[in-house]
Amino acid sequence: MPDTSLPCGTWQDVLSSLPSSLNPDHTAFTLGALRRKRKIKQGTDLLRLALAYGPCGMSLRSTAAWAAVSGLGELSDVAVLKRLKGAGDWLEHLVGGLISGASPQTFPGGYRLRLVDGSCISGPASKGTDYRLHAAYDPAAGSFTHLEITDVHGSESLIRAPVASGDIHIADRGYARAKGLLCILEDGGDFIVRTGWRMLRMTQLDGSEFNLISEFQEADYDRPVDRQVLIQGGSKTDSVPARLIILRKPPEARDQERARLRRTAKRKSRELNPGSLIAAEYMVLLTSLPKDQFDADSVAALYRVRWQIEIAFKRLKSLIHIDRLPAKDPDLAKTWLLSHLILALLIERKSKDALSSFPPDETSKQRTPSTWRLHKLMLQALISAIQGAWDLTLITNNASSFWRAICEPPRKRKFQQIPKHSFLS
Repeated sequence: MPDTSLPCGTWQDVLSSLPSSLNPDHTAFTLGALRRKRKIKQGTDLLRLALAYGPCGMSLRSTAAWAAVSGLGELSDVAVLKRLKGAGDWLEHLVGGLISGASPQTFPGGYRLRLVDGSCISGPASKGTDYRLHAAYDPAAGSFTHLEITDVHGSESLIRAPVASGDIHIADRGYARAKGLLCILEDGGDFIVRTGWRMLRMTQLDGSEFNLISEFQEADYDRPVDRQVLIQGGSKTDSVPARLIILRKPPEARDQERARLRRTAKRKSRELNPGSLIAAEYMVLLTSLPKDQFDADSVAALYRVRWQIEIAFKRLKSLIHIDRLPAKDPDLAKTWLLSHLILALLIERKSKDALSSFPPDETSKQRTPSTWRLHKLMLQALISAIQGAWDLTLITNNASSFWRAICEPPRKRKFQQIPKHSFLS
């Protein structure tokens, strides 16, 4: 009979997908996540506790009740809180180990694409940004190559993601900064970034003034502009040589961008700069790639791949719900967010294993598997493996521990009760 079990049937199946070099039991003690073997005796149990509280959507009190029933240990909600608050650095180490354990994909000619972007996360009852998720994504492998959580003060920069020789870092206009671009070149990488018409100070190669607005007139739908410029940094030694590529947008994209600029100016009650309306008709890119290998159209095509990291962020928010942060405490919030990233990386690893068995005859029919549906199925399998089977008889066997965790603590204010009347049952 064929094997009909899910890819992650039990918690041991989940642990088997971790890299052997990760050793969560040892690192939990060396990094201070566990200080003594009391109730939670090993790192794998602490990891399961963090995943139950985070991606499984349990509260602290529900996590304590689940831990008693599942056999992890008799913990109060306060005990669960203290252990999770101290696990942030260790979970961050596990995220790095899962990323480094993924096999890199090579681009033709020795180049590799690295899509760089960030996403904002708000805490409970917050109207602004409380945390930022910084990421680099490999579209060829369909996996993250860098993940980092910072608070609101952690700015988006190309300095954060690691750079290797042959990496092409592709980023939006928020990353167009001379310091970050220079760091990529010094580490042997290349870049493709979008920029605004007045975000950077650019000059000719001889140092003379460069007028970007006048260059717009040279670009047409079938004739992009491709110029060599110098991006000026804070000092003369920080100047970055790059190719400036200007492409004219289709009329519908131009009109959409101009309408957006007018709405923004009206909402903020400020006057719209005429130069912004002119620049809205063009896409401006900066790249360090050689012109003999990558012409202007090839650079533009590579930049459009950047949308893949936006889809990856959408999966994190729509499937794993990493944007529904319930914790206000910074240490607890860090653990909650990192546990979601660990689950996302486990889903990637399980999805790759599943895709390795994709039948070749389906490829010949020009049928491709849905990454969204595959990730959703792997998510459901992993959540089931983390939680385990809910056997109601275990509640009876661990009655005192379960009800001690699930009951509300004593309060001065009495619970509202139904008044006693003869006509009420």
